[in-house]
Amino acid sequence: MIPFTVWIVEDDVGYRRNLRLSLQREPHITCSRVFPSCVEFLQAIKAEDKPDLILMDLGLPEMSGIDGIRELKAIAPDVAVVVLTVFEDKQKVLKALEVGASGYMLKSASVKEIVTGLGQVFYGGASLSPEVARIVLEEMQRPNTADYTLSDREIEVLQQLAEGLALKEISQHLHISRATVAFHLGNIYRKMEVQSQTGAVAKAMRAGLI
Repeated sequence: MIPFTVWIVEDDVGYRRNLRLSLQREPHITCSRVFPSCVEFLQAIKAEDKPDLILMDLGLPEMSGIDGIRELKAIAPDVAVVVLTVFEDKQKVLKALEVGASGYMLKSASVKEIVTGLGQVFYGGASLSPEVARIVLEEMQRPNTADYTLSDREIEVLQQLAEGLALKEISQHLHISRATVAFHLGNIYRKMEVQSQTGAVAKAMRAGLI
């Protein structure tokens, strides 16, 4: 497996310590930093070498995890975030995905499930706990008449994303460069007012675009 680095943002001292120890036992994971709040985490992300992934709680002091994800995406949009929290209510799930989370897992998940979820996101996919996946599916099935004025090519890119393809694979399927795919993806994010592939796909499915 390709090694990757993870930072943890979690205010529960015991849970944070045990989670870090568990992740460090995985030969391909380096859990190099932990933070009790988004404020300290965001200060570090501006000044230090950036990790590949962030495990982020939502119920944090001073600044919520939702706001932390939003600010992170403004600073370092390429750093992926996996939410790890006790909250499974619909609004928090959808908001976290909307502002840029690539995964949403509950703290009831086992270490093995967390490790698997991190790997899925690192390799360009998404990771949702089963309970969270049901919420997202229900939301996608709700009728939505939003018109995002997407071009035919942008819809094609969204369809490929919904099938789980990475940008390189999309460029091959559509016979365009990876830079062009990224350009279309940027337009999609802007038009749909989302910060992640999962958020874009979710909104597109709700609107019946794909």
